[in-house]
Amino acid sequence: MPALALSGIPLPVLTERGLTYTPTLLGEHRRAFSGWLRTSERREVLSYAGNTGPLSQEDARAYRGLVKGEGEVWNFDAGMRSNSFLLPSATTGTVTAGVAGGRYGACLRMAANSNVTFLTGVGAKWTVAYWWKLEGQATWTHYIHRSGHFISSGGLVDSTTPNSGALVVDGAGALAGGDVTLRILGGFGGGIVNPTNAALLVDDLVILPWVAPSSWVAPWYAAGQPFGAPYPYHVASGSALYEPRVVLGKVGQGRAVEWWQGGARVLGQEFDYELQER
Repeated sequence: MPALALSGIPLPVLTERGLTYTPTLLGEHRRAFSGWLRTSERREVLSYAGNTGPLSQEDARAYRGLVKGEGEVWNFDAGMRSNSFLLPSATTGTVTAGVAGGRYGACLRMAANSNVTFLTGVGAKWTVAYWWKLEGQATWTHYIHRSGHFISSGGLVDSTTPNSGALVVDGAGALAGGDVTLRILGGFGGGIVNPTNAALLVDDLVILPWVAPSSWVAPWYAAGQPFGAPYPYHVASGSALYEPRVVLGKVGQGRAVEWWQGGARVLGQEFDYELQER
């Protein structure tokens, strides 16, 4: 078990500084004119502060985004809105949200030969993840698409060709216009093989404006929990905490650092962060 994880993804904690706990009392302590102490305290919430230690520039970008809650997440429990109320720009065929039997509750159901597009406008670096299965199947599969990579499937890094999933990519494996389109065809066309023309069920769709590190793939899958609680909140867990807590992250001061790795000088960064209990 990692010392600290957000939505199942381990978050580095620099050993030399550790994780500090700062309590905030909801209420107050004060003295009466007689000198007696009086309290209106109702609850105590904690803030957890740490430092990542040295990270590559790519990893630091990803961890900053994770802590801050950047990106979009759809749970499809009650409709097609994301955590920030982003709706799809277009649908083709029969696409229905709030369908019972999802991975974590309700899910999105896409009939064969249908698609849905989200105008996220991500740049050249992005990550798209989702749980999926064909209607009637028993097992859900977790796909993580990353720019410049094959699909990571079921916790295995870069194990599936980019044109095998529900995400529509061009010949170079990029998103057309930076927008995210999910598609399910019947038969043996491009994407998920669907010889019985079954509907596609999708749950916990995550779109992030950075490339998730390969080190996230296995724990993200193994955690088996939704991304966010809801996003941008996370469930913080790990051996550094007495019990899992719902937190909102904040990124603090960062520093550029250099170190030797494999005989070469590497430039990266580290940064402070704070996780505040809800």
